[in-house]
Amino acid sequence: MDECVFCKIVAGDIDADKILENEDFIVIGDAKPKVEGHSLVIPKVHCGGFMDLSSELYVGLLSTVCEAILKLGCKDFNLVVNNGKVAGQVVGHFHLHILPRVKGDGFRVLE
Repeated sequence: MDECVFCKIVAGDIDADKILENEDFIVIGDAKPKVEGHSLVIPKVHCGGFMDLSSELYVGLLSTVCEAILKLGCKDFNLVVNNGKVAGQVVGHFHLHILPRVKGDGFRVLE
């Protein structure tokens, strides 16, 4: 996808704060973090939304999320997927947010 910012990051055309990378996913720091350590897990293949992932990618997604959480060193966290424009998805390439949490960080997931 020529216009997809996440595809450009995966291709190395745009710099990003890379936290980890494996065969199928890249984990980067969010460009506009809501909390310290706010990260995005992004499949390397373009998938528009959650329902577009292959079954193999679902397995890889879970293991990548767990590895990223361990690397970030967070005990408490939120995992967030905004699927579709009405749900707040801004970039049309599936991604999962990891939001490390600490007491008093002031962030609210649902308001």
